[in-house]
Amino acid sequence: MKIVVLMGGTSSEREVSLSSGKNITEALKRNGHDALLLDTVLPIGQLQESIPVTVKEIEQGDENLLHLLIEPEIRSADFIFSALHGGSGENGIVQGILQILGYQFNGSSAEGCAIAMDKVVSKMIFEKNGIPTPKWLYFERIGGFDYAETIDKIARKFQLPLVIKPGHEGSTVGLTIVKKHEQIKAAINKALKYNSVFLVEEYIPGRELTVAVLGKRALPVVEIRPKHGIYDYECKYTSGMSEYIVPADIEDDLAKQIQDFTVNAFNLLRCSGYGRIDLRLSDDNKPCFLEMNTLPGMTSTSLVPKAAKAVGLSFEQLLEEIIRIGMGDNE
Repeated sequence: MKIVVLMGGTSSEREVSLSSGKNITEALKRNGHDALLLDTVLPIGQLQESIPVTVKEIEQGDENLLHLLIEPEIRSADFIFSALHGGSGENGIVQGILQILGYQFNGSSAEGCAIAMDKVVSKMIFEKNGIPTPKWLYFERIGGFDYAETIDKIARKFQLPLVIKPGHEGSTVGLTIVKKHEQIKAAINKALKYNSVFLVEEYIPGRELTVAVLGKRALPVVEIRPKHGIYDYECKYTSGMSEYIVPADIEDDLAKQIQDFTVNAFNLLRCSGYGRIDLRLSDDNKPCFLEMNTLPGMTSTSLVPKAAKAVGLSFEQLLEEIIRIGMGDNE
């Protein structure tokens, strides 16, 4: 099968995407596929090696992707495997283009990606449908922004520590765990570098868990024990910076409850194919769901491959399953 792998992109998660794309392409070739790897901000046949892409190439990256997807060499592909993370690669824009052009591709539709990427909409859906989630508020910077009023609202609703994060980012980009009142303004500014919307969320002491969905089933619950105490960007993507327990050391009934919540959330957010939800397990064993990832990482430290391995699926087999589902076989 001829498969085109999309990687790179223009988001803050570009470097992770490059790693995912290369990892996926190598595995697809081992599976016998004719795999073509594309950095979506560069011309066909050119990949980022030691020379970084330019600011101009990043700025024109989405336009370049449009040109790539109508190239005859790409149009002849049987399947598009997107390894893009964040930004237009995961918010539904790229998926919408792929749908319009008639490609078959991995993961959720444009609708599912758009809903899941929007943390505010996701939170509203969770609350409306009984998916437990931490207490939260959101704010939007439109024109002027009154820091004193905003900080006062935050202080009245939340106890410290609390979490401040952008409304449309992944990989903990722009996220701060605020432990002191005087850190709130800096945390807001950090989040606003990425989006005009940011969330304030209750911090849940306890354990870091994640659950992947493959097709219609939840894979085993994974527990993450990061060296930093928080599963930040470095702990996510640096080998040895986190310990992973698969399946998580929790009671079977609790694991089943978490898996059921996960599949329900996945369906409510209109997701399909595969994805991964992050959550916290409080000290009294209550799950609190945070957000859904519609294109989870596929690097050497990524979590979906670890969960798949626990049910006997190698990385190569996992990719074949994702492709099978993307081709329309959902059984």
